Amino acid sequence: MTSSSRRKSKRSKTSSSVDPDTPTSDALNVDLNIIFDGDEDLELERPPGRRSAKNKGKKTESSYSNPEILKQDFEEMNRRLQDIRDLGHRRLQTMEERNVENKKFVVIQESRQMEKDIEFLSKPVDHFTSA
Repeated sequence: MTSSSRRKSKRSKTSSSVDPDTPTSDALNVDLNIIFDGDEDLELERPPGRRSAKNKGKKTESSYSNPEILKQDFEEMNRRLQDIRDLGHRRLQTMEERNVENKKFVVIQESRQMEKDIEFLSKPVDHFTSA
């Protein structure tokens, strides 16, 4: 075998616990001395899942069952959308105002440059010729 074929696995456990009292233990707290009949249902406690932990903070009353809460939620969404729309219109107006100002500035710059060009071209050039 070459050294490249003896590479360690990239997946490895960084910590392990054998003590079943630790929260990170993989061991279940099950007494193996209990005789289990196949007719009984044995319920094991499971840790809370992602969804149940996420849903704990949510409202307990469903907004679909209460039309007043549903109406308030729609009104709030409508207000937020209206604010976004108004903000977009203000930004558009600001951009249009800036474009108008920029066009005025460009016109002034062009006229100044034209004056400089005319002044330069109107200077006598007789002294450039050699005799």
